[in-house]
Parts: sequence; C-alpha cells; structure tokens
Amino acid sequence: MKSTTFALLLLLPGGILSAQSSYHQAPSKVQQSFHRDYPGVNDEHWQHTNGKWQAQFTDRGSEDRGEMVAHYDQYGHHVESHIPYDRSDVPAAVSDRAQHKYHGGKDYRYTRVERPGHPDLFQIHVNIGGKTHISYVDENGRDRSY
Repeated sequence: MKSTTFALLLLLPGGILSAQSSYHQAPSKVQQSFHRDYPGVNDEHWQHTNGKWQAQFTDRGSEDRGEMVAHYDQYGHHVESHIPYDRSDVPAAVSDRAQHKYHGGKDYRYTRVERPGHPDLFQIHVNIGGKTHISYVDENGRDRSY
C-alpha cells in the first residue's frame, strides 16, 4: 500500500505539469488561423482566458508592429489584436484627446485595437486619483464605443 501511494505521489506532479502545458497549447484550428494571419511568427506564447485564446508574440513581418497580443475564439476566428504604443507613436489627435478628456491624469497608456471588419481603435488607460479610466477613440481622436 505504501509503495502504491508513493508511486502515485511521484506521478501526480508530472500529470499536473502535463495538464498545464496543454492548457497553454492552443487547439490546432486556432494555431492554424494564427499562422495564416501572422505568417513567419514562431515565438508565440498561448494563454486561455475567458473562453478565448491569446497569443503573445512579436510581429516582425512586413508591418513590423512589434509586441502584440492576438485574440481568437475556440473555433479559430480572429477576434481582435492589441498593440501597445509608445506615447510618442500615437497620432497627435489621440494624445490630444486623452490630455483634454483626462486633464491631470498620470500614466497614460495607449493600445491600438485591431478588429477584423471594424475600424481600428485606440484604447486609452489613464490614472486619475488612483483609479484607472479607460476610453476608446479612433485615430482622429473621436470617442468611440467598444
């Protein structure tokens, strides 16, 4: 009995690690869609959150968008991609709108959100009085719903 219990204790961590690694391995249809959308990328890291698969990677393709996160549903449909932007790279209309709307804010963060079939948006994160505020604008600085 002790040897059986001991053997199970030795096998249990391996089973847990195996389950965790498959949790971070997207289904083949999701991976196929990703590689069709982002050919040549082979350094992606997958995570499954809220029913969606997220691939973190660096886009060094023709558009060279840098660090990105692409979101896919369980069927391999591309939902959206998020691309962090440096403040200096954000269109002036976007940063001007953020400054006007959140005057006195701190730690402005900008993310370009690309959604198939929809115009691109910029997500603005800003800290005001210890609270994070989020809004969305188009590249012309006009408020948009998301």
